[in-house]
Amino acid sequence: MKLLLKDIKDAEKVLSQILMTPIEFKLSYRIEKLIHKLVSNIEQIETFRLGLVTKFGEKEKDKDGKETGRLSVPPDKYTEFSKEFETYLAVESEIDAQLIPYELLETSGIKVSPADMTLLTKFIAEPTTISGSLRG
Repeated sequence: MKLLLKDIKDAEKVLSQILMTPIEFKLSYRIEKLIHKLVSNIEQIETFRLGLVTKFGEKEKDKDGKETGRLSVPPDKYTEFSKEFETYLAVESEIDAQLIPYELLETSGIKVSPADMTLLTKFIAEPTTISGSLRG
């Protein structure tokens, strides 16, 4: 499947939460395999982000003016930092992974907010049948 790095970054938190939820074996296996395939991309994204923090960041100081040993991107450089990071996240990546069957998720008992679902849809296969009614 082809995904933008942004799609992977956005779904990372939700997938990590699901990964920590006890669920049926088959679904757990499929999710673990998917996350395993995404890990190298997630690591590359974080490495790139940290490189940008080094490039644009300045040493933080505590209230006494002593350096804390951390870097942060100051407001005047944040737009440029953000622009470079968003450009990087727009890169497409080919992931050799199977989509998670909708039916496995539907019967899993996992609760997901609509906002989180929008981040996950690229990883879920369309349902093979429509169950229930979508009429309100």
